[in-house]
Amino acid sequence: MQKASEQADAGEGVLAEMISTRGATHLLMLTEARLRQLAGMGYFPKAVKGKYPLGAVVQGYIRFLKDEERRTSKVQADSGLKAARQREVELRIAEREGRLVEMADVEAVVTHIFGKLRAELDGVPASVTRDRAMREAIAQGIHGGFARSEKAFREASEALRSGRDPLGTAEEDDA
Repeated sequence: MQKASEQADAGEGVLAEMISTRGATHLLMLTEARLRQLAGMGYFPKAVKGKYPLGAVVQGYIRFLKDEERRTSKVQADSGLKAARQREVELRIAEREGRLVEMADVEAVVTHIFGKLRAELDGVPASVTRDRAMREAIAQGIHGGFARSEKAFREASEALRSGRDPLGTAEEDDA
């Protein structure tokens, strides 16, 4: 069994050993050009007479990989932020072009139209007949139609707000 001082000496020996360019490229699975590029970037010393310090090459390559991992995760975070900004710009443009409107505005317009239509149709029973029973039956039919339509509109509006198909509820009613 080696003593601590002998282990330290053995470790220093590995760090001081030299490895050929070919051996380094084989060890790290790199091309010679990439090995020279990493040395040029300062991850480990440049070759002297075609040889590199083994320990420095291994440690430098590990440093390079950690830096690359950090850059990759930063790029991913940046791309997520970039996508969110792009989506925000697309939504603003769609809104300006009238392809995107606030749900509250849609609901206000539809409610307004329902009100106008109801006011217009309220006079229909009286204009159709003088018979009170018949007028009442026609009025009930009109009011029932409005009640069902307003309910369908509320359901479609809720579906839109929650991201579901707004026509799914109407199709189920038709079945």
